[in-house]
Amino acid sequence: MKTKILTLALVSLTLLVRNSNAQEVYTVKSAKASVLGTSTLHAWESDVTKMECTAHFKVENNSLKSIQNIHAKVLVKGIKSKEGKIMDNKTFEAFKYENNPYILFDAENAQVNVTAGQAGVKAVGNLTMAGETKQIALEANSKLLPNGDIQIELSKTLNMLDYKMVPPTAMLGAIKVGEVVTVKLNIVLTPTISSASSKQ
Repeated sequence: MKTKILTLALVSLTLLVRNSNAQEVYTVKSAKASVLGTSTLHAWESDVTKMECTAHFKVENNSLKSIQNIHAKVLVKGIKSKEGKIMDNKTFEAFKYENNPYILFDAENAQVNVTAGQAGVKAVGNLTMAGETKQIALEANSKLLPNGDIQIELSKTLNMLDYKMVPPTAMLGAIKVGEVVTVKLNIVLTPTISSASSKQ
């Protein structure tokens, strides 16, 4: 009898340790992202309509504790301008989309700091655009939603010249797009498969 009780206790302890260390896999549930810029004519905005993201989050006591990794992929031809197809085609050309159809971001072991229910996230990772890869630092706000989803919001300024991109022009160069753009993202990620369970 004592042996059975001891065995059950050991099994329970093992499961408790496993669950406390488990990283949960999250994928995109919804995303609203846009790229904002300027030109010699007016400001412009494009929507990001095709985005994939997978991340390993650890949630404990209803709070985000750590992020093991983040992998995001954006389809270049899914970037749609409010100015129409001419602007879209100029954007695709700037990204050299035929040889580089995706924008990629990969980060490992992001930092999480929780204050007053809000979790600040700092991630250093590699951003690849137009075939060029640069290390960048991102700062975001995250929130654990009542249903278990995680919402992340961020804003990041990028310079196209850092990625050897040529800012689009129109009207034989009379209209020029500014080299600096701002990316804004509001994404909701939902848990899918536990990494602990997938190893079994």
